[in-house]
Amino acid sequence: MNDQDDALNIIWVADNESLASWCEYWAELPVIAVDTEFIRRTTYFPITGLIQISEGEKAVLIDPLSIDEWEPLRDLMVNPSVMKVFHACSEDLDVFDRLLGVLPAPFYDTQIGEAYASAQWSLSYVKLIHEYLKIEVAKDETRSDWVQRPLTDAQKRYAALDVVYLAKVYPMQIARLEEKSMLEWVMEDCESLKWQYQMNSDPEQNWDGVKTAWRLSPAGLTLLRLLFIWRDEQARKENVPKGQILKDRTLWSLGKTLPTHNKAVSEAEELTGRQHRLYGDVILQNVALVNELSEDEYQLPLEIPLPSQAGELTKSIKSFVRQKAEALNIAPEAMMKRKLLDPLVRHLFDGTEIDWQNPALTGWRRDIIVNPVLEKFKKS
Repeated sequence: MNDQDDALNIIWVADNESLASWCEYWAELPVIAVDTEFIRRTTYFPITGLIQISEGEKAVLIDPLSIDEWEPLRDLMVNPSVMKVFHACSEDLDVFDRLLGVLPAPFYDTQIGEAYASAQWSLSYVKLIHEYLKIEVAKDETRSDWVQRPLTDAQKRYAALDVVYLAKVYPMQIARLEEKSMLEWVMEDCESLKWQYQMNSDPEQNWDGVKTAWRLSPAGLTLLRLLFIWRDEQARKENVPKGQILKDRTLWSLGKTLPTHNKAVSEAEELTGRQHRLYGDVILQNVALVNELSEDEYQLPLEIPLPSQAGELTKSIKSFVRQKAEALNIAPEAMMKRKLLDPLVRHLFDGTEIDWQNPALTGWRRDIIVNPVLEKFKKS
């Protein structure tokens, strides 16, 4: 059934047939604004409580607790003719990946867009709406329980405004970006955000992000990688946060000591008795596996942090990037994100090869900032 709020034109959709009908309607539109509400306090996967979609007039609130036929929405989310507009969408990507098995495409993120439109980095939704519509949006339902039923009128209103206003802001922001000839830059960054999400979701790709992993020996790194990947699989299986299986610090400690018996496992940093009972044998099995490998099968050492002598070079490049960003009137953080500065500094400092497969170092940045940095600071 559809339950409508006349003041805001809120439409509640809680059955498969209604969802399919609305998806047919949206499929004929060029743009829709999308948002999700979910909880993720004690689970690995987000528990979706609500999906909101609006074309700027009607706010449709989709109840994922009552719907089980998702193919129409899945098709809509990958319909190449319909732009899906979000604000700060990294967590929304996770929701759709889990619920539908797809990532929205094409999609546009107004938080990314505003870094170029007005040089404001990581602008909140509340400030975005005030910037364009001069409307104060209350965020008093941010921490609501979105899986309780029925939702309150206040929750529905809050959820509806998240997409109704967003749909109105989108064309205004696009106009600013087109005036600055930067819309393509924003779209590149949206694609890069999807790439980064996929990298962060793949334990094979991000295991080396454990703090101070570079300090471990090749054998220790090999164990760290094996346990990191196993932990992700186990967390998915149990649907609990990864830290509930083993914390990063515990993984690092195990990689440092390579324990070969239960007492040594129990002495790992931040390992609880429960974790030892449940996972001690798995840890020992992985240590035994590492010990059976030859040295040429070990994980290669990780890059060590840049020495203090590289500090001045880093500061100089940051200053250069800031000046370029100010000249273009975009946020410096958008021009060169902090994690992307390191490859350039390493290349200039010690000749380390740059990974040109990283999409954040290609596209518009290649000519506008990456090549100018390399040219200006290359060793004479």
